[in-house]
Amino acid sequence: MDDIVGRCEVLLAKVMQGDVAARRQMAEVFPELQDLADSGRADAQALVGGLALEYIDDVDAALRYFRMAAAADHPAGQRGLGHMLAHGIGTRQNIPEATELFEAAAKSGDAIAAFNLGGLLLKGTGVPPEEGRAVELLQNALAGGVPEAAILLADWHADRGEYAEARNFYVDAANAGSTKAMLTLGKWFADGVGGGVDKVEAVRWLLKPIDVGDGDGVHEAIQVARTMVDGEIREAAVRAGRPGDADALISVVRKPA
Repeated sequence: MDDIVGRCEVLLAKVMQGDVAARRQMAEVFPELQDLADSGRADAQALVGGLALEYIDDVDAALRYFRMAAAADHPAGQRGLGHMLAHGIGTRQNIPEATELFEAAAKSGDAIAAFNLGGLLLKGTGVPPEEGRAVELLQNALAGGVPEAAILLADWHADRGEYAEARNFYVDAANAGSTKAMLTLGKWFADGVGGGVDKVEAVRWLLKPIDVGDGDGVHEAIQVARTMVDGEIREAAVRAGRPGDADALISVVRKPA
């Protein structure tokens, strides 16, 4: 789409990655995007609603533009309005209405709406639980590019004692950046939950959260590494994308008591 909405969507993706120049450009073109939204274009309304909610902190504007887009049956507008209603943001909480909006957007192929609806139905949050439907929606969301769905699917399988399936989904979630999944995998690979024991993979995932400043897995990584040879420790650090940590870890575990 070679117009203002398309350009703003490209800029927004860059803004979400921390691009300061893109944020400045977005501020420059925002008035033009808002004019387009005010003229009645639903995709512009949905985008303005999202920007107002996430970056401008204007919940009244977000609610107004999402309502416009939702009234035009635009999936992103339906999903945005559903999110605000589900959480009571800028309006009274209304989960049944939010569910209807998520349902409509999900039927149009909106993967985030499928994730939101799946989460509500899985937990029975304000609506009767429908586990089978929820799992189907979450699988669709994951296939549609919403990695957060993997952690919900992993937890669901784990709660049912289906540890092999859960481990596979935790791998998906960990690869998408979930530190909870990383730490869970570290323990599961060390103990052989959901499959065979793999100490290299255990240390890999226990080290990985350090990337985002989370050192909760370091102590357990040290304990597992004490039972590994140096080559295995180095391989684990390489798989974690932290090869420089190998020498430090080896030094700690080989230090005389």
